Amino acid sequence: MTRDNPWSPPLAAWLVVLAAVAARLAVVIAAGGRFEDPDNYLPLARSVAAGEGLTLRGRPTAYRPPLYPLILAPLTAVAGDRPTFGLAILHIALGAVAAGCTILAARRMGTSARRSLVAGLIVALDPVLVWQSRSVMTETPTAFLIAAALALAAHECRWAAPGAGVALGLAALCRPSILPGAGLAALAAALAAPGTHRERLQRGIGLGVAVAAVLTPWAVRNKIALGEAVWTTTHGGYTLALANNEVYYRQVLDGPAGGVWTGREQWLWWDSVNRRTAGMSEPAADRLMRDEAIELARREPAKFAHACAARLATFWSPTPAAGVYGGRARALTLAWTLPLWAALLLGLASPTFRRWPGIVAPSLILGLTVVHSFYWTDLRMRAPITPAIALIASSATWPRRMGS
Repeated sequence: MTRDNPWSPPLAAWLVVLAAVAARLAVVIAAGGRFEDPDNYLPLARSVAAGEGLTLRGRPTAYRPPLYPLILAPLTAVAGDRPTFGLAILHIALGAVAAGCTILAARRMGTSARRSLVAGLIVALDPVLVWQSRSVMTETPTAFLIAAALALAAHECRWAAPGAGVALGLAALCRPSILPGAGLAALAAALAAPGTHRERLQRGIGLGVAVAAVLTPWAVRNKIALGEAVWTTTHGGYTLALANNEVYYRQVLDGPAGGVWTGREQWLWWDSVNRRTAGMSEPAADRLMRDEAIELARREPAKFAHACAARLATFWSPTPAAGVYGGRARALTLAWTLPLWAALLLGLASPTFRRWPGIVAPSLILGLTVVHSFYWTDLRMRAPITPAIALIASSATWPRRMGS
């Protein structure tokens, strides 16, 4: 790892950060300053700001993870129902700092100054991540926390692994799908070089314990408020069933190529879910949906395997869905993503990412990929791991010819 100035050259690093600001500002302005809130984070933030805790319609909830509404609560307290200016500043700042942290992580891992700037520029300009800055959703803060975790892991101090664990725990409180990647990172920290067996074990335990310590207050709160120690959310069963139900299989898997599940069929499915779970507690309803999805997978294993393959193709697709986005947006995303995926594959050959701390990046990518092979997915759901992708892609080198 480098001991040079991690921000070298500093002017170029600031230009990358400014590029991140400009890209996100352009997207926000193009949307007319409107922020979509499809997952109802603002109502949760308003309930926190009003002193009611995380509640919906007066009832405690763990349907959404807690960190993002807690961050938004001061904005709603100051600006009311639509804190447009505060949201713009928050998301632009998080995107800019994520780019900066990615540069820092790359330099700390020994990447050259030029390649580190490339890593930061990928985070600054990635179209999927930039586009998400116009929505009240968790991709933007989670990407920042992932970048921070990578930078902390690469810090040359005894607290590097616990520090990364704290950041990954916060990322899981923002987006629980990060948790399997955090677990893989802890395992990798305990097994990968450098260090003696004892040092590796301490590193892995330090990271894992830090993640658990961050999650524990949320589990305790849910035990008190909901009667069960929910460590993530009461939404996981729903997202598993959303991607594994007979209506989805019939309309998307057996339907026309490139189909997107929207419209009346999806609405009717959601209506049936709401009727079946009416009167249940959140944890009980979540278990019901999970069990139904698992039962369907057991009953139709071939169809489930097909669905998993289709979800992986969607998650790593170089273009967004044709039924949702126009030709220009799809062409621009394709032009960005194809070379990025090529660089990612080449970068994975670097020994940096088979050792601590570089191994954290592929661990996070693998963890999220596995999650979204089973759960509902679309292209935007890979946005949080953009810093990890950027670190690896910026290390890409062409294989040397035999005998060269």
